[in-house]
Amino acid sequence: MVGFADKVIARAEDGALLFFFWALGAVVFAQFFSRYFLNMPLGWTEELARYLMISVAFLGLPVVTRLGEHIAIDLLAASLPAKVRSWVEAAAELIQLLIVSVLAWQAWRLAGLSVQSMSSLPLPKSVIYYVVLAGLGLHVLAIIHRLAARLRSEPRS
Repeated sequence: MVGFADKVIARAEDGALLFFFWALGAVVFAQFFSRYFLNMPLGWTEELARYLMISVAFLGLPVVTRLGEHIAIDLLAASLPAKVRSWVEAAAELIQLLIVSVLAWQAWRLAGLSVQSMSSLPLPKSVIYYVVLAGLGLHVLAIIHRLAARLRSEPRS
């Protein structure tokens, strides 16, 4: 059963992802328009588009995990009996949890070590590491939530 807090978190994740996605679209359009119609390219759009694409990728992780829509090759798991398949999927989620936790820890360390500024924007590069960290942290929580639901034998959404 999905609780109120789960719905609020899901809406916040979806909203943040949607914001960054549309910001990416707007920046790429501004880049295209200024380059090909005004013949005066905006220098900052390329860097901002790159960082927005990274943001969309990492903030999309918890969303697809929550929905169970990650790309996967499940030929082997689908051929196993239901009880064994459940254990194999739980083991896969534990491995995923370990890997994503290590990545989140490294993002935290990189954010703390980064002192450079972005090339064309007046922001520190650590901003992008914090966005990556937020996406990975939410992904860890989504994995834990799915694993807990699996262990309780609740149907997942």
